[in-house]
Amino acid sequence: MARALGPPSPNLPAVLEPVAGDLERVGQRYREILGDVSWRTREMAAQAARFGGKRLRPSLTCIAARVAGGGVTAEVATAAAIVELIHTATLVHDDVLDGAAVRRRVATVNARWGDGLAVLVGDVLFSKAYHAAARLEDRFASRYLSEVVGEILEGEIHQDVVSRSTSVGEDEYRAIIRGKTAALYEAALVVGAHYGGAPELGPRLGRFGHHLGMAFQIVDDRLDLSGDEDAMGKTLGRDLREGKMTLPVIVWLRDRPASDRAEALSLIEAAWDDDARAADLCGRLARDGALAAADQAARAEADLALAELRALPEGEPRDLLASLADYVAQRRA
Repeated sequence: MARALGPPSPNLPAVLEPVAGDLERVGQRYREILGDVSWRTREMAAQAARFGGKRLRPSLTCIAARVAGGGVTAEVATAAAIVELIHTATLVHDDVLDGAAVRRRVATVNARWGDGLAVLVGDVLFSKAYHAAARLEDRFASRYLSEVVGEILEGEIHQDVVSRSTSVGEDEYRAIIRGKTAALYEAALVVGAHYGGAPELGPRLGRFGHHLGMAFQIVDDRLDLSGDEDAMGKTLGRDLREGKMTLPVIVWLRDRPASDRAEALSLIEAAWDDDARAADLCGRLARDGALAAADQAARAEADLALAELRALPEGEPRDLLASLADYVAQRRA
């Protein structure tokens, strides 16, 4: 028998305990949306759901609805489930592109069934998300989230096209992570505000989500270079081996004196193919302050997110968003 699909997750951070009940409802909708897939597809989708992680995105949809003054209605739960389906689909496709065998200590779909079937499973998840959105009486999610998915995919394409290029600067890096990560964080809050009954709060909550997503990805990229493998649930240094120019590497290269630049470029390029050189580079990034600079950049994004909360209605949902911003900037797993 296939395992249950969707939220909640045993990896739910303590900061999200107040929405655990909401996520139960979201998980039920997630399972209902996938209820008519074949047992073969269900098994693969269940595998993908196991590495869904912290459930931050559907949590944000639920919290935004509460900030808007509404509860987690059937429409809100459906919108949150759609957001999580989109996220899971992108993870399945990412693992194929990256050749990843494990995510959060769980074998990836491509590792178990091959790249071709994994791509198709991701496509099924996208199709079910679109179908669920189209069945909502209010078609906002159908129109809006289809555009967001396009932005996510453009971000992934951008990242892949410029892999193994040391010419990527901070502005281009930020454009990439805006598409691949921050766009869905923003969308999660916008749809929550809309279906929570206060679409006028969507722009401000969306800006909060944008900055939260930027902070999340900057921290994620920093942890890939220096985190705890057991806590992260994945092999570290994968970004380096894939030739991704993440913020710590970009900052480190940018700050090298002209006399050291050729050596720095050689070390980065060698790290793409040599684990020992990758370890050397990680050590340099730590000693030269590049990791600390990434931490500061993430904190700055979290502070921008917090600034967007000041004009929102006071109360527990707003306080929970503030706690999430601090959690994301400080997380180490």
